[in-house]
Amino acid sequence: KNVKIGSLMRGKTSKTAQKTSKRKNKVKHLSLDEVRRFFRAIPMAKLRDRLLFDLIYHYALRRTEACLLQLGDFDLRKNTIEVHRLKGSDGHSYPLFPSTKTLLKDYLGHPHPTWTRHLFPSRQRAGQPISASLVAHSFRQYAKAARLPPDRQNVHVLRHSLAMHMGEGELDGADMQDWMGHISWASTRIYMHVSARRRLKTLHKMIASGEIA
Repeated sequence: KNVKIGSLMRGKTSKTAQKTSKRKNKVKHLSLDEVRRFFRAIPMAKLRDRLLFDLIYHYALRRTEACLLQLGDFDLRKNTIEVHRLKGSDGHSYPLFPSTKTLLKDYLGHPHPTWTRHLFPSRQRAGQPISASLVAHSFRQYAKAARLPPDRQNVHVLRHSLAMHMGEGELDGADMQDWMGHISWASTRIYMHVSARRRLKTLHKMIASGEIA
């Protein structure tokens, strides 16, 4: 009986591991080099788009969340951005990346035909923000210019990429969950992928610790 139970448990564990592995493999994201290549594809003169996609990547924003950002969501004295999440996610005030603050100040200092409460006002619809479809279209154009893989030319890939990069950077799971705005730990866990590069870092830490025989 013990042998049979052991075999069943190993079978269940194996199936669970396979399901987890498949979920991780389905997370389509960009490598760090591909993200940098994407940003290099955006012309320097396109201040709005440079800031827009910087915010989407650094704060793991959905495209509609980025569209709805308002000027009042930023406090340059406190160096913070107030992120309002959709889909029942958890929003917070987050510190500004230095590069994001620089882009924001450049963008705000650039002449605009009209200003509204929206950070990214529409040029066609007075008083309204830019549309999510425009964000998606712009991303595809820059993604093609950067020669990103065809199946990764969707703007949502930036959100996935930030999560994967945080995991690669060995950041704490609780910090990842907070930064992504996840309510459930299960949503964060799918990004906790251990790569060969991370295993090598672990080996070096183990050797340096002096605690391994």
